Formats: sequence, structure tokens, C-alpha cells
Amino acid sequence: MCLSTAIELCDEDRAHHIDDLRYARKLDRNAQKERLEEMVPRADPGSRERQLEKRREATVTLHAFRKAKSPGVEEVGEADLLGDDGIDGFKKRKKEVERKKNEREIRKEEILRARAEERDERLQEVRAKEEKTMEMLKAIAKQRFG
Repeated sequence: MCLSTAIELCDEDRAHHIDDLRYARKLDRNAQKERLEEMVPRADPGSRERQLEKRREATVTLHAFRKAKSPGVEEVGEADLLGDDGIDGFKKRKKEVERKKNEREIRKEEILRARAEERDERLQEVRAKEEKTMEMLKAIAKQRFG
């Protein structure tokens, strides 16, 4: 027998085995549901009692989740919240952040001011060129039309 054929047979056997396990689990779940239904019957679907049961089940589930999620409030030390330096170190870091923020804003304003100046210079150059052109056209018009 060829190696690839043996591998295919193993894969196929494994797939059948997994399918069998899934089916057995499904049957077991259905049997458990039936036994539970026999012990504690549910209310008829769509009835008011069934809606109340569903609401109670959801409440229990959410309550369990909430309990598991937050065990309570722990005391956290000042050093953990503010850093090893305490309040003084925190204030120093805050001042440093503010200083850097101010420097960035000043640099940004300078860049914007420089751009505005460049734009104004270009605009003045364009206006001067346009003025020269208009003077030249007026001179030509005077020569031709008097």
C-alpha cells in the first residue's frame, strides 16, 4: 500500500471517529434535556409563565457573570496610581507634559505664521506682475487708440 493512501485512510478514519463522537455527544445532550424536562417540566412555549422563567434564567446568568467579573474594590497605593515619586513626581511630570504641549503649540503657530507670510509674499509678487502687465497693456492701448 502506498504511503499517501495510508495517510488518506487514517484521515478518513479520524474524520469518521470525530463524527461518531459528535453524534454521541448530541444524543447524550438530548437525553439529558429529556431527563431534565421530566424532572422539572417547563411551561408551555409562548406562555406568560415561560416568559417569566426565561427572564429568571437570564437574571441568574447575568448575576453570576457580574459576581465572577468584579470580586470587589481593592485598595491601591498612592505609589501605584501616581508613580514611585508620589504627588511631587506626578506634578513634575504634569508640568513637563504641559511644557511640551506649549512648545508644540508655539512651533505650530510659528509654522502657520511662516506659511501665511510666504503666501502674502507670493500674492504681492503676483499682484506686482499683474500691475506691470496692466500698465503695459494700457501703454499699448494709448499708442494704438490715442
